[in-house]
Amino acid sequence: MTGPAHLPEREVARRADALPGVRPLRIHPLLVPMWAAEVTATVREAHPYEVFDRFLARAVAEAGLRSTPELAEFLGVEPALVARALDFLIGLGHLERDGDRVTLTELGRRSVADGRRYVLAPHRRMVLRFDGLDGAPVPYGHVTRSIWLGDPELTLADGTRFRVMPGAGALPDDAVAALLSRRDVGDFSGPMVPVAAETTVVRPVWLPVYLVECVEEPLVFGRAVDGPDPYLGALLAPWVSDVVKGV
Repeated sequence: MTGPAHLPEREVARRADALPGVRPLRIHPLLVPMWAAEVTATVREAHPYEVFDRFLARAVAEAGLRSTPELAEFLGVEPALVARALDFLIGLGHLERDGDRVTLTELGRRSVADGRRYVLAPHRRMVLRFDGLDGAPVPYGHVTRSIWLGDPELTLADGTRFRVMPGAGALPDDAVAALLSRRDVGDFSGPMVPVAAETTVVRPVWLPVYLVECVEEPLVFGRAVDGPDPYLGALLAPWVSDVVKGV
């Protein structure tokens, strides 16, 4: 592939030279192996609360009130209004009814805690990205602000050729499940947060980066961050010696 798919090497050299206390020695253009996992997911979407619904959910969560009469008296409104609102929150999956009493579901508790009305939406297609070195998820900022290549080949218009790094093998079978179990899953999936997913396709992709060999610690530059990239630096740290040796 030939094209302006990444920062030119001269720009990376300029940025590295401008850093105080950094003495660059050599720049290594690399293609880092990654994985794109296409999934069909049930996602948790965030919406603003209606004011009354939020007060009602908080009354259940924080005041320990469970019945329509208790909630109506506490909020100073007609029981019929509370009953309609409870039915609505039950329909969203925020509450469960047991006889004449209600309790919060996990979705409801999370909504109250975050101050957002979460709604579950099934059958959403998503692409989740994982690195090909240890199978960890890629932060969402890098997912959206990076160039992703479908083939392990890149030569820029100025003649810069990127060398392919070897990967660590197949994506672990439990990579998607492990991501979904994380509290911070939204940091990797973005605003559509999957709570359940079925993987349909896993395909290899490659991420162009520059490893800058320095007298001091090596630095890694990508397109997602305007400067040395801490995420990419940590990702490539165990492989720096191999890259420098040309392995």
